[in-house]
Amino acid sequence: MSPLRSVERRRAFTLVELLVVIAIIGVLVALLLPAVQSAREASRRASCTNNLKQLALAVHNYHDAQLFVPCSMNWASATPPQQRGWIVATLPFFERPDIYDIFAQYHFEVYNANVAKAREAMLSALRCPSDGTGHNMVLNTHQAQWDGTPVALTNYKGVIGDPNMGGGGYGSADTHGGPQNNGMFWRMSWMNPINFRDVLDGTSNTFMIGEDVPKWNYHSAWFFSNGDYCSCHRPLNFFAKPPPANDSTGYGNWPRDMGFRSQHPGVSQFAAVDGSVHAIRQNIDRDQYRALCTRAGGESVPLQ
Repeated sequence: MSPLRSVERRRAFTLVELLVVIAIIGVLVALLLPAVQSAREASRRASCTNNLKQLALAVHNYHDAQLFVPCSMNWASATPPQQRGWIVATLPFFERPDIYDIFAQYHFEVYNANVAKAREAMLSALRCPSDGTGHNMVLNTHQAQWDGTPVALTNYKGVIGDPNMGGGGYGSADTHGGPQNNGMFWRMSWMNPINFRDVLDGTSNTFMIGEDVPKWNYHSAWFFSNGDYCSCHRPLNFFAKPPPANDSTGYGNWPRDMGFRSQHPGVSQFAAVDGSVHAIRQNIDRDQYRALCTRAGGESVPLQ
């Protein structure tokens, strides 16, 4: 046997050695994968935090100009019908005056066919990157009151408070549209514009904007006065089973659907009235959570 062949044989791996190497690589990958996923989620959560900060800043800039927070109007009998949401009013302060101008040109009549381009504007700043369901990444044609119409969605909703704490109840009255709402936004807030001075519980102790998952809430069209708010009457991150995609009967189930939730593990993020953003634990005390959602309930509770 030549020396060259002997050297070549000594350089070869045995089957056992190869399997050991593969096993070691597999263990290392298994150990590293959670760390990689955690790092990715941390990056997505930071991006979500920035989105909330930018939207809260837009609300502040609007308030500085108008002396009240952006209003929603849901007045179908008006001429022309007015059903624009509060997010539309922030667009000039959100670096999207182009979309605002489309709505303004047609008097904010969101059902007008000429504003379809604006309705379909998918704003990355209104989407949480941790929500990978796909429902907020593409135009959606299955939304309450927009069934069959392509519309863009939002993960960020205004806090209307908890009408149950203010004497209003669900089931006996359409409380999400009336002035008894005790949060910062509601469907007909143009009737009673809210100033930061009205936040008697403290701007750092009152939620203004929170997260939602459009897959679980068919009221999520970003421009619509019936799609850009949620209530704190449900526990945080309450995931009830949504109706199937072809079931329109679930659209009116307000108590089930209209709560805050997110895809961040264990937490949901909220922007307070002062513009600060906080990650709120999913298991937050129910009464504390509901109190943080009201602007003038007389409660003095910490955010954490």
